[in-house]
Amino acid sequence: MKAFELVRRCLLVPIGCLVMSYVCVCVYWIATGCRYGVRVCSDVFIKTLPYTMILSGAAVILVSVLSLRRISRFRRAMENCKEKGADEESLKELNEAIKRLEKNKSVSDLLRASALLSCGLYEECCEILQRIDLRELSSVDEEEYFNMLIYCCLMQGERELAVKLYLECGHYFNRALLRRGTSHIRHTVGMIYYTVGEYDKALKLFEESKKEADESLLCECDLWEGLCWVRLGNAESARDCAVRASENVSDKRQEKSLEHLMRAVTALANTVSEGKYNI
Repeated sequence: MKAFELVRRCLLVPIGCLVMSYVCVCVYWIATGCRYGVRVCSDVFIKTLPYTMILSGAAVILVSVLSLRRISRFRRAMENCKEKGADEESLKELNEAIKRLEKNKSVSDLLRASALLSCGLYEECCEILQRIDLRELSSVDEEEYFNMLIYCCLMQGERELAVKLYLECGHYFNRALLRRGTSHIRHTVGMIYYTVGEYDKALKLFEESKKEADESLLCECDLWEGLCWVRLGNAESARDCAVRASENVSDKRQEKSLEHLMRAVTALANTVSEGKYNI
């Protein structure tokens, strides 16, 4: 649940309490023939406040529980989709969960694209991103949109396009990096720096990303850090990254990436031992 949504729902409790108490006063005043003054009506208003507060709080809690259930269903559908490889049944379940979670079409498409990206379906993810109307997205969703677009380009090997998009949309990333909770965006920017050969900057961003990362993202950061160290000619540090990454591998794609890193580390170590590479 977004922070803004949480604050809005918390504010509904006192507002709903006051409105319901006012309605109770109006009903009481009309039912008694409109013959009581301000003092009596004020007493009624104060006496009804505890009850209306309980009712308002219960209503907000109920709405929040239903919202959390929809979010939980969406996350389960995403995990199911990832495990089954985005087959027809899991995609249908995912679409149903998204419909219940979000009514805005552009935001729904963004959620759908995020799920496809997590399944490694980068081409399908890009197709959905291309039909999203950016005018319907919030500033945070805009950042997520460009992050996914550039990440997909990088994973499909379209490095020049990814760098070009980053240069054009860099202000979205600069804005996101000022906030906490943007570890996945830091990781993507680190990938961009790796692509252009600025390995020190990439390493810094991967380390920052790891501070708030889950196991899957931790693995990604260690894998990319390992590649940076290979490029810098440090086989020992690259091997350490590979060992850490192996502890958090969560899917077949990461297994292949780990194998690629280990081959690169072995080749680098052999080259160094033969005296052909100067660390």
